[in-house]
Amino acid sequence: MTKAGIWVGMLCILWGLFPINGTAQEKKSKVKILNADNFSMETQHNLNKFIGNVHMKHDDVLLWCDSLYQVERTDTNYLEAFGHVRVVKNDSIHMTGDYMFYDANKKQIQVRRNVTLKDPQITLTTNYLDYDGIFDIGYYFNWGNLKDEVNTLDSKQGTYFTQSKLAFFKDSVKVVSPEYDIYSDTLKYNTESKLVYILGPSNIYGKGEDNNTLYSEDGWYDTNLGHAELYKNNRITHLTYTGFGDTMIIDSISGIANLYQNITLIDSINDVIVKGHYAQMNQTTNQAFVTDSALLIMVGKQDSLFLHGDTLYMDQDSAKNQILRAYHKVRFYSRDLQGVCDSMVYLSADSTISLYKEPITWASGYQMTAEKISLLTGNGQVKQFFMTTKAFMVGRRWDTQMFDQIKGRNMTGYFRDNELYMVYVDGSGETIYYPDDQGAIIGVNRATSSNIRIMIDKRRVTDIIFMNKPDGDLTPLLLVNPEEERLKDFRWLQYLQPKDRYDIFNTPLPPKEEKEEEETSEISNH
Repeated sequence: MTKAGIWVGMLCILWGLFPINGTAQEKKSKVKILNADNFSMETQHNLNKFIGNVHMKHDDVLLWCDSLYQVERTDTNYLEAFGHVRVVKNDSIHMTGDYMFYDANKKQIQVRRNVTLKDPQITLTTNYLDYDGIFDIGYYFNWGNLKDEVNTLDSKQGTYFTQSKLAFFKDSVKVVSPEYDIYSDTLKYNTESKLVYILGPSNIYGKGEDNNTLYSEDGWYDTNLGHAELYKNNRITHLTYTGFGDTMIIDSISGIANLYQNITLIDSINDVIVKGHYAQMNQTTNQAFVTDSALLIMVGKQDSLFLHGDTLYMDQDSAKNQILRAYHKVRFYSRDLQGVCDSMVYLSADSTISLYKEPITWASGYQMTAEKISLLTGNGQVKQFFMTTKAFMVGRRWDTQMFDQIKGRNMTGYFRDNELYMVYVDGSGETIYYPDDQGAIIGVNRATSSNIRIMIDKRRVTDIIFMNKPDGDLTPLLLVNPEEERLKDFRWLQYLQPKDRYDIFNTPLPPKEEKEEEETSEISNH
């Protein structure tokens, strides 16, 4: 056989496999009219009219209506049903309406006006429904309502897959569930599992008294369990709190919300911001904590205080006043106030910050230590400080080894415009300071008295008032014994002082350890 003959044979085989129009011809089944009170026919238009108690069957579709028009040609087979239209498909899908158009060849159904679609899971109502009988998919447009035993959903557009029990909603979507109402641009809903899938900008509003709301653009919500997981542009509000996080897992039954990565909690009433990478909010007890790079920002009008600790806790007292706690390796910084301690408590009721376990603060050029230090704040400024037990203040004279020192059992300091101007020592007062004459140090003044008032101007001691008879003297600078220039328990801890808002995340080493590290590094490099 020649090559041309081989090609002709192959083409004949292919021609036999495929019909002329390129698609397999489906065998078209006939529409069966089971009942009609009256029948008429218009031969010119191939139009059959069935009037009164019409009952029709086509494959797995049963139809009842008041009247039916049928157009049946070689290439067309469609019906129009009018009045009390009722359709049953596969004994499970029920549709009703005032009018229906049915393409028997394509099994496409269009139902209009007062439409309902029911299956064992849901009831869908609309005025415009298109139904694909081959894939069992219902489409509605120009508003529709889907209801099951748990939820009600409304939207302008919707698609319902009756086999997989999935419904897609688009444009002005509203979900009413037992715990929340959801407003969204795009949602998916499983009518069996009762899961709502968030596919676009969505707001979830709680129905309790706490004004709980959620916002997300990607995630899901179990309407049975009140459990939500959100993954994009998430926001949660509870009472005066607003929270943001890359991922949120929320359980409305327990009232617990877990937030992960890039977390921000904002208390709008107390002007407090908390950041971190893991947080838990308990909506039942109104408690929350943040950890993993935790940062507390107390917002002031002119300056803000930045505080870092291993873990930050937020709580409320019985009067609903805010309580903030920070635990372990606490460091904070503002332009006028810096400090370190192991734990901190802030009470919004009186705007007091209390520092515990080896606290140190720096303000107006002075280092302050005690067993406990409390700072009274207001309008973003420090008003007073209270140092309890073993209070010690140190101020360095320029870049020298001369230190003004104030020591006592307890100590109270007073600020004006964030600058320290007076200190009162209550019990066992001791002082060492360097008086100067027109900027020249003239000696060392050392004195003791049970109660002392110290006046400070431009960060320098200007006057010391002894409330009881003092014991002390002024020693010329050249005659000063270096050992007498330090009060007992003197420590200069400048290396611990945070340098800026970013330094609060660092763990400073003592100067000796820094030097040893440098020497070790140099040896390893050689």
